[in-house]
Amino acid sequence: METRKDGGKNTNRVGGERRANDALRIAEALNQHGRISLCVHGTSMQPWMRPKDIALIRQISIENVRCGDVVLFRRENHLLVHRIVEKRGSLNAAQLFSKGDAHPTSDGVVQEQELLGRVMRICRNGRRIDLDAPRQLALGLFISQLSLHSRFWYPLAKFGAMVTRPVRRVMNALHISGAAVR
Repeated sequence: METRKDGGKNTNRVGGERRANDALRIAEALNQHGRISLCVHGTSMQPWMRPKDIALIRQISIENVRCGDVVLFRRENHLLVHRIVEKRGSLNAAQLFSKGDAHPTSDGVVQEQELLGRVMRICRNGRRIDLDAPRQLALGLFISQLSLHSRFWYPLAKFGAMVTRPVRRVMNALHISGAAVR
């Protein structure tokens, strides 16, 4: 457990967990304003979302959620940002099944009253990733299908990300320095 100083108050948190009343306050703020930005704490959505990413979330109705979307929902006093991996039923009576990309099993059905919003954008290290862009929508749908079998592919993806990290860092540095020269 670590002690952090947040807004002048000492709080005791375990890892990246939020305080119990944070889920209620965040849900109320989203309901009141229609959108909210949250800092990602957990690792359940890696490699797609990483700790310290900022997620821009907009309120959405259950009818407008698609398979592959990353959604925010509240279950008991916990906030979860997971991907919709399956949508069953008719438009008016759809059942949404969510799952963290890195989790081996589904969260089960997301009830309509649990659904708070959809992640529209991710901000990471000054970069903005628009999840409504056609490429990101296609990739989200593809990952939702892979996610159903993550116990097989996730260890390989994690290993691949670790092995290619030095190359990606060099390429990123070259890209940034090339942009500065122009």
